[in-house]
Amino acid sequence: MIHQIKCDSLTKRFNGIKALDGLNLELNVTQPTGIVGPNGAGKSTLFAILCGFIRPSSGKVSVLGYAPDSSTTKGKLSLLPQDTAMFKGIDVVTQLKHYARLQNFDRHTAKKEVERVLSLVQASGFAKQFPETLSFGQRKRIMLAQSLIGEPELILMDEPTSGLDPVAATEVRHLLRELGGQYSIIISSHNLSEIEDICSDITILNKGKLIVHTSLSELKRNSQCFSLKLDKPSDVPLPLLLQEISEISKIENDSRDMKSWLIYFTAGSAEQLQIKILSRLGESGISVSELKKGKALADEISEIIKSNN
Repeated sequence: MIHQIKCDSLTKRFNGIKALDGLNLELNVTQPTGIVGPNGAGKSTLFAILCGFIRPSSGKVSVLGYAPDSSTTKGKLSLLPQDTAMFKGIDVVTQLKHYARLQNFDRHTAKKEVERVLSLVQASGFAKQFPETLSFGQRKRIMLAQSLIGEPELILMDEPTSGLDPVAATEVRHLLRELGGQYSIIISSHNLSEIEDICSDITILNKGKLIVHTSLSELKRNSQCFSLKLDKPSDVPLPLLLQEISEISKIENDSRDMKSWLIYFTAGSAEQLQIKILSRLGESGISVSELKKGKALADEISEIIKSNN
């Protein structure tokens, strides 16, 4: 299998500081994939190397089976940067036709291609306007359309909804979900709810290294739990009280608060399991003040990163 992205011991130093530190990563993007990590994790540096904007200090990297600066990847790899810029005083259609011509479309096919990508992102209505007359969200749609010209094999998107108001961000996320069925997309974002909403797979970076690459469903399955708070500490250990409930895989106490617990489960209906837990605790005379679905994705990722520091 030719991986769309393959990094072997990829390292990038800036003034002696390692932005990427021996990164080993293989991705074959069949579903939208999210890249996450704290500031300084190396996400933007990785994108810049993949696009051929900067060279690594050491190590090897290939995109679509070729070096990032290979002419073979022209038109096959596309980037939607975080900060989009367009030329003032030149209408949207003219600018997009120019980008299409740079990909060897002739005048006629460039016009057709621009019409296609504008329709895909629902931006045909303001295609003849100047960029300076458009809202930030409208310009984002135009730049998204530009990234789709030529039907690239792989699209890298850096913070695709950054700076958008909630309504515009929701609209762009909806577009990305639809496009995810047609294109191989990798999204770098600090917005974990966005990653959860759009992506099927997730790659976690920290300090320039790969921490984990997995499916979101698997990550969520590992973090499926309830957050339980008792009115007062139980005299009988909770794991002993709930040991007969087969769906429960692990029970952890919060060492800072003997009334707070995390109850992990593996399968079945969360609602039915809540009923079983409450019934069993009620039979034992234990009063519950709160039982709710547990850790968010952000908490799970934070714990994974901390455990690998």
